[in-house]
Amino acid sequence: MPASLTQMEWESLSTSFSLSLYDNSRPFIQSLSPVDLLEREKCERYLDWLMAYIGAPSRRVTASMLAKRYAFLTVAPVLYAMTMYDKGLRLSSGNCRLVSPDYSGCDQEKSRFPDLTLNGLQVTEPAAGKRQEWRDHVLHDIFAGHLSPIFRSLSEVGRVPMAILWENTAVRIVPLYEDGLEESDGTAIGLVKQRICDDFDYIAHKAPASLFGEPRNPLSRFMGSTVMGSPVEEATGIRQTCCLFYEIAAEYCRKCPIPSRFMT
Repeated sequence: MPASLTQMEWESLSTSFSLSLYDNSRPFIQSLSPVDLLEREKCERYLDWLMAYIGAPSRRVTASMLAKRYAFLTVAPVLYAMTMYDKGLRLSSGNCRLVSPDYSGCDQEKSRFPDLTLNGLQVTEPAAGKRQEWRDHVLHDIFAGHLSPIFRSLSEVGRVPMAILWENTAVRIVPLYEDGLEESDGTAIGLVKQRICDDFDYIAHKAPASLFGEPRNPLSRFMGSTVMGSPVEEATGIRQTCCLFYEIAAEYCRKCPIPSRFMT
C-alpha cells in the first residue's frame, strides 16, 4: 500500500544514514548512478577514481570499503524504516545516486566516502494482516533487486570474495537492531520491540535465499545462532573475514580476525 514518511521519520533517516534528496545545484566532485556499477568498464573507472580519492592501495580494498559504505547507505535505512516505522522505503539502484560532495573550503574534516541521494521517495506499508508478505517484498527489493547485483559486480571487478562483502553488510545490520532494542527499552512500545526481535531473527536465520538473490541466505553464517533480545553478548564477535580496512588505515578493526590469529 502507498504511504509516506512523516517529517520526523525522514529527518531521522536523513541524519542517521546520510540520506538526502538529489539536488543538482549542490557541487559534487563525483556523482554516479549505482546502475553504472553493473557495467564492468564503468565500475572499473569508478573504483579507480575512488581508490585514488580515499587513498586505498588497490581495487580490492576499495571494493570492500565501498561495499561496507554502500550497505550502510542502502540496507540500513531500509531495514530501520521497515522495523521501527513499519514502512517500506523503495530504494532501487536506479532511484538513487552515489555522490561525493565538494568539501573544499570547509573548515571541518569530512569523510571521503560517498553519500547517497534519492531521486524521490517511494514508501509502502503493509496491508492489514499481510505484514509477512510485505516484509518479503521489502527484503527482496533491497537485497535481490539492489544489493546482490552490485556486490557481484564489485566482487568480480575488485577481485574480492563475496563473503567479505556480505559480512560487511552483516556488521551494519546487527548494530541497527541492537541499538533499536536499547532505544525501545523503558518505553511502552511493546509492538516495536517485538518487531525488532522478529525481523532480525527472520533476516538473520529464516529468510529464504530467493530474497537475497543468492544460492543461500548470505547473512546466516555471520550471525551465528544468536536471537536478538536474548540475554547473550552481541550477535557478532570476531569477524570471520577481514574487510581489509587495515590496508588503508594501518590498523585493525576492533573485530578483525587477523590479530586473534596471532594469539592462538
